[in-house]
Parts: sequence; structure tokens; C-alpha cells
Amino acid sequence: MNFLGHLVLSGQCDDTLFGNFIADVIKGKAYLNWPKNIQNGVLLHRKIDEFTDSNPHYLKSKRRFYSDFPKMGGVITDIVYDYLLWQYELKYQSLNLEKEIIRYYNVLDSYYDKMPSNIQLLYHYMKKDDWLSNYQSEWGIKRALNGIGKRINYSNDLEKSFQLVKSNINLFENEFYQFFIMIKAELNHLSTNT
Repeated sequence: MNFLGHLVLSGQCDDTLFGNFIADVIKGKAYLNWPKNIQNGVLLHRKIDEFTDSNPHYLKSKRRFYSDFPKMGGVITDIVYDYLLWQYELKYQSLNLEKEIIRYYNVLDSYYDKMPSNIQLLYHYMKKDDWLSNYQSEWGIKRALNGIGKRINYSNDLEKSFQLVKSNINLFENEFYQFFIMIKAELNHLSTNT
């Protein structure tokens, strides 16, 4: 999952949310240098990634990109799943994402000085351009895909992958819904057994 999915799955603990947000740059056992709840956030991020990478519904979505966008299926699917998360929440209204995104930015603002410098730079652009809210629209997803393509010098046409989503929207939505139900159940199971 991408930024929005990780933040949504972080729960209500600010430290956990922050740890989940910075986790990609906290390598190996370096997470042990952080306070306990931030450690929990890093470990939560890793659990989410591990679950995602082996989930059959996620893998179906990811494989759909292989022929036209080799090696980018996971990156594209992560971003598309943030779009589908928005669509899910707009449909079922189990979470007010507009309010939650304000909370996410407020929490991350309060931890800004503790962020590793490369995450500070990423967060600056995330908030400035309001990536989390933009994921709800086709325009926002295309912009995110285009930006990633340019940053990694992969392709200036990565945004065209969204056409595949539009052409198969029912499949992608079903796969995301099944995935999302399963990951929430898994994380709930883990939290009740720790």
C-alpha cells in the first residue's frame, strides 16, 4: 500500500502513525533506537508490506500491469490502491477521510523535527501538494504516477497505466475490497493477540 493506506491502517496512536510513516527509511534493527510506540509503527508498516506482498487479491491487481509496465506493477498498484481506498470510503463512509487527512498532516507536522531528513523533504512536497487528498481523483493518481516515473527515470508515460485501471475497474475494485477486508482483519487479529 502507499502513503494513505499505511496511515489509515495506523489507528489512533500518533507515535504509531509517525513510525509507520518513516518506516521505509528505518532499516534493519535501527527501529530499536526509537521510543516503543514509534517502534510499533515501524513494525506495523513492515507487517502491512509483508501481508500486501503475499495477498492473492493484491497480486492479481499487480500482475495486470506486467505486460505494459514491467517491474512497475507493485509501485503502480500501491498508488492505485490509495485511489481505490478513497472510492471505498466515499461509498461506505466508514471513515471520514477528509477529516482524517487533516489529522494525519497535523500529527506529522508535530513530528517534523524528528523525521529523517530525506523523509522531511518528501513530507514537505506531500503536504504542499496535498497528495493524500489528490489520491481520490483520476487527475491526482495520474499526477502521482507521472511524478514517480520522472523521479526514477522509468517512463514519462507511467500515468497511462491508469487507463488499464479504468478498463478493468470492477476487477480492481473487487480485488481491493477483498484485500482491504482481509488486511483489516489480520491487523485486528494481531492487535488482540499482542
